[in-house]
Amino acid sequence: MKTKNAIIFAIVGLLLTSSIAFAVDVAAANPSFMENTSNRLTQASWIRINGAIEQWGETDVRGQLQVISRTATHQSSGSKEATSASAIWTENTSRAIQAVRAKENFTYVFHVARLPNASVSDVVSSDGNYFLNGTWNYAKVTSTTTVNTDENGTVTHVHREQDIEPMQAYGELTITGNQFTLEIDGIDQLTGSVYRSITRSWFNPFKMGDDTSTNAVVRSDVKAIGQCYGCMPGWGNFDMSMDFNNNYRVDIADISSVAANI
Repeated sequence: MKTKNAIIFAIVGLLLTSSIAFAVDVAAANPSFMENTSNRLTQASWIRINGAIEQWGETDVRGQLQVISRTATHQSSGSKEATSASAIWTENTSRAIQAVRAKENFTYVFHVARLPNASVSDVVSSDGNYFLNGTWNYAKVTSTTTVNTDENGTVTHVHREQDIEPMQAYGELTITGNQFTLEIDGIDQLTGSVYRSITRSWFNPFKMGDDTSTNAVVRSDVKAIGQCYGCMPGWGNFDMSMDFNNNYRVDIADISSVAANI
């Protein structure tokens, strides 16, 4: 374990050196959420909702839903809100999205829907009722994975081929209490239950945990994503919130994104 941690932090050291430009780009891309002397941030809030997808029409499925809504009020520019949502699910109920790192070759079919920025979002009541809509990016992904091992059974290389069938369609997400419904034109309705709802006064997409003591990225955040290196849907502890480049794999670019923001 010590050796594994040492390797992770050695990688982090290299990433911190090579990723400063990325951190600058992130800051430049999000000026409305940054504080400065002429446009001071006076109020901010962040809501994160996680749910388990259970039904796709009449079909039992397994999947994850995540909603992130953030609001910032600045002294001179007023309030701005950004809301996004993502869903990933599979009909393969015997192999979860966060399945173990099996050593056999396999083919895995899963579905992904993303709403980059909602057209409408509204917290209806203090009970947590929520509605948002907009154009969703949807894709059916068929992933064929080859897992190579050495004579001791240790995984040495993983190769993946993906067939992606994308489309865009209007959709609505409704959350009532701890239940949600996602309706996207052209596909069956998704339903499930909310298992986590968090409200904070700050937002940092590169925080991997729910630590409330700081809003800064720390070494434990880098360690958390480093331990998921190589994870994919159906293989490893895959989490969409760690997949910053949206290629359905936690790779070196994702770790770099977190490390660059320490």
